Amino acid sequence: MKKVLICLLSVVMLLALVGCSGDGSSNNNNKKPNQEIHDNPDANTLAGVNLEVAVNFTGDAQTAFAAICSNFENRYGATVTVDWYGSDHATLMTTRMAANNMPDVYVTAGWSIKKYKDYSLDLRDEPYCKDYTDSALGVIKDKDGSIYVCMVSEGINGVVYNVNVCKEAGVDYLSIHTWDDLWAACEKIKEAGFTPIASRPNAGMTSNAVGTWLTYEGEVANVGDKLLDGTWNWEEYRYVLDAYGQAVDKGYFFADAKSMNEMDTLERLASGRAGIIIGDNTASVQTMYEMNSKGDFAIGPFPASTEEGVEAITVGEGDAFAISKNSKNIDAAKIFLRYLAEEEVTRKLISATGRKACQESVLANDDTDGTKAFLRLEEEYADHKMIYANIFDREYLPAGMFGILGNVAGKIFAGRSEADKKEAISYLKENFDRLYKETKQQ
Repeated sequence: MKKVLICLLSVVMLLALVGCSGDGSSNNNNKKPNQEIHDNPDANTLAGVNLEVAVNFTGDAQTAFAAICSNFENRYGATVTVDWYGSDHATLMTTRMAANNMPDVYVTAGWSIKKYKDYSLDLRDEPYCKDYTDSALGVIKDKDGSIYVCMVSEGINGVVYNVNVCKEAGVDYLSIHTWDDLWAACEKIKEAGFTPIASRPNAGMTSNAVGTWLTYEGEVANVGDKLLDGTWNWEEYRYVLDAYGQAVDKGYFFADAKSMNEMDTLERLASGRAGIIIGDNTASVQTMYEMNSKGDFAIGPFPASTEEGVEAITVGEGDAFAISKNSKNIDAAKIFLRYLAEEEVTRKLISATGRKACQESVLANDDTDGTKAFLRLEEEYADHKMIYANIFDREYLPAGMFGILGNVAGKIFAGRSEADKKEAISYLKENFDRLYKETKQQ
């Protein structure tokens, strides 16, 4: 009996110690959320586990992520098999969804709620979710409070300016509030001997910006509800076609814009050959500082279409990772995502991608050029009627429309007659109706 009592007392004492250590909620209130993430299992506890991770990284981001995965393997003893899907990520993941054969962990590329939530584990109780910025939560938090991703960065999209070119042309980019203001600035930049716009015809140029014509309060059209219920006829897209078409006709773009690639766009702005990029992000700002460390580059919101409208920065999931709810390695996958959310690891990834951190504790100590551009934006545009909004196609369109909008951007450069506009609108409606129907049938 004495031995039994001693054992019982030992168990009670052990439980008391566990209760004291807890999860840090009672005795560690001064810990930052990111510090909690470090409370992971000891080294080599995942020996024998093979995690399959599907990502869309290329270039510097791929190199950085490969090193991150290698360090995770060294710490925990797991094997990480990475599927480097690159630009084929969306297509290959759609195929895997149809086959119900999802990787353990996968990049959601902006579609954690609209595309992947039925396949993804709810992560709202994970420690990093306590540390998200409001702008991040506005993109990834579902209506019922679910969060399906560990998001380590967010994409901040707007209009990027070469400040020195603007100054030389007599343009104060902070005085640009409407599209008419922006086109007037382009005329001054052209008169000063520069090409006003370095953008090439792609989906980013049009899709990210069209909300300032079509969906926000006070703009020339407000068709968001019709887009969501699939009844919009796309006629109001004519505002976008007219605006960009006139800009092309006035010579605001490079003559070879249709054949330019992403690096051409950035190099021409970084070198001072152009003054503006429409539809770009803080990552590009970082790249341009690498191209020209003496340059001065700033990001601002997309202008409003009317004096009563709002200027908008569009926000999207940057580097965001989900866990398949059918994974056989859910516990290991959770540890992997907590590892990605550690401040040191997050910094390595955002340094490679140039995206803005979306955890408060990381953002507070982030000195990358991408984040500096965002902080400059918040300071310089504090008195503008500016909103943060989800990226247009991710908010209002079925998956697959982003590429369609990119094709229409190319059509603007190919022809701008009334017949061309009707053809473009017909093309948009046809594909929207098709993809909307396919989405509803899934």
